Amino acid sequence: MQTVFDLKLKKMKNSILKSSVLFAFLVSFSFAMNAQETRTDTVKTDSTVKESDDWKISIGKTKIIIQKDDDSDTLDLTELAERKRRKKQRTNHFAGIDLGINGLLTPNQSVDLQKEAQFLELNYRKSVELSINFWEKYLPIANEKFGITTGAGLKYNSYDLVKDVVIVNQNDITNWDEDSTRSISKNRFKTNSLYVPVMLETNLGKDADHSFHLAVGGTVGYTYGNRTKQKYKQEGDEFKNKDRNDFNVNDFQFAAIARVGYGDFTLYATYNLTPLFDKNKGPEVYPFTIGLSLMSF
Repeated sequence: MQTVFDLKLKKMKNSILKSSVLFAFLVSFSFAMNAQETRTDTVKTDSTVKESDDWKISIGKTKIIIQKDDDSDTLDLTELAERKRRKKQRTNHFAGIDLGINGLLTPNQSVDLQKEAQFLELNYRKSVELSINFWEKYLPIANEKFGITTGAGLKYNSYDLVKDVVIVNQNDITNWDEDSTRSISKNRFKTNSLYVPVMLETNLGKDADHSFHLAVGGTVGYTYGNRTKQKYKQEGDEFKNKDRNDFNVNDFQFAAIARVGYGDFTLYATYNLTPLFDKNKGPEVYPFTIGLSLMSF
């Protein structure tokens, strides 16, 4: 009997052991599957976050996700530049290209020239000035509302003569000669100069496009390349003649200048404080110019 009971007890123990092993295996397998699913979900979640354009910040185990607004408006570079420009009180009012009408005045500020200067009587429609002002510098005193403007430019002045005369330099004096055999269709006296202005400038307005600007001051110029240019007929033949000479033109010219305008529109005027020709070497006449700015740099 003892032997049979032992055998049954032994079988019962073996059965319990097998059941325990099987249960442990099932529990372990269940945990493994759950962990695998968790890792899979995590990978999928991370992959989803990675593909997103959202910004992620990790602090320890805490993740902060900042979502970007896909509907936010964006400004192109042109609009940003335009907004920045409009905030300014001023833009360049000197640097650019100017076009004006030239004239000559007597010492008494009359356009009716004295007798010795009448050979310089002008056709004002064709007496023009072209200025290329290639550099400008603004020195603020009260931000952009008030300051000093300077720069540099080139002037090309043309004086269209009404009378059929030839400007000559005789005995170191600028005078005129007349050739009755010439039928002159174009008769011009030209000067070139490099000049520098110094002006006090004020700008009044909410921005550069809606600002009244005024600048007054003086200029100093150095003349070079003086010449006459004629186109004429003589004995039925056409001729073109250029005479390059200094014609006793003052090397240094000092002038008063004023520039006034609104926004990009600018008018200007200059008046020479020094005569066109050296003292006692030509008629005493003073150039002036009235014009407008065609474009700004």
